[in-house]
Amino acid sequence: MPEKQRYSKIWNAVFVLLAANLAVWSGVIARNPREFATVNFFDVGQGDSIYIRTVQGNDILIDGGPGDAVLGKLGRDLPYGDRQIEMVIITHPHADHVSGVVEVLRRFTVKKVLLSDVAYSSETYKTLLEILEQKQIPVVRPKLGQRIYLDHHTVMDVLYPVAGDKMQTPEDVNEASTIARLSVGKSHVLFTGDAGKSQETLLTRLGLPLQAQVLKVGHQGSKTSSAPEFLAAVNPDYGVIMVGKNNYGHPHEITLETLGLQQISVLRTDEKGDISFRIYPDRVLLND
Repeated sequence: MPEKQRYSKIWNAVFVLLAANLAVWSGVIARNPREFATVNFFDVGQGDSIYIRTVQGNDILIDGGPGDAVLGKLGRDLPYGDRQIEMVIITHPHADHVSGVVEVLRRFTVKKVLLSDVAYSSETYKTLLEILEQKQIPVVRPKLGQRIYLDHHTVMDVLYPVAGDKMQTPEDVNEASTIARLSVGKSHVLFTGDAGKSQETLLTRLGLPLQAQVLKVGHQGSKTSSAPEFLAAVNPDYGVIMVGKNNYGHPHEITLETLGLQQISVLRTDEKGDISFRIYPDRVLLND
């Protein structure tokens, strides 16, 4: 056989093998798309900022922390070139939750904002409302029973505010916090903002679906949150406390003791930095 013809047959065989290999791996990839959501509790100091990437790749931000640290976190975690956030949830208008949101609204395309209609006055909050109006960003008011489909596999159920519950005065701003539960299949994460024991107790008595593998512990672990009956209803494996190194006495020792009695594994951003989970339909994994 001429040498040229022999090499031609070899290359044809190699090509067939490569094509077959590609077909096999293409089938594997098609059968195994990304099947989890990620929830990243950002270490932004004394305040809250939580980034969610849904199963199908939509970007959700809950609060923005007290400054612009959230910008660097998003720059690291968002896919390269992605400048769009599908939804920002503002649990309540205190500066340690909304200051970073102001910077996000200025620099990113935000498609929608979930924001309670609570009476509050501050320069930071005024600026936030002005930007929302200038950019004509749709604002949705949260209410109990609202189900938000973040994608075909990821949903957010609003559990608070409850219609008729007092939440209109500045003294009650923490207790006006939006409470919502993220679900991917049978896995759940409960976000509480700075809600207090009165809100926790109300939700418990209403018999709402509170169970979650991960709980964002209310108000930096203050003694005003984490009622024992509420923790028992949630029954989480992990309790995440978002607190700065200059923590103003947070978390309170009573809260830590209560969490310990419920056998909840406590994770603190002042000790661990960013805390990240993978949320699968049948399990939740802590990213070490």
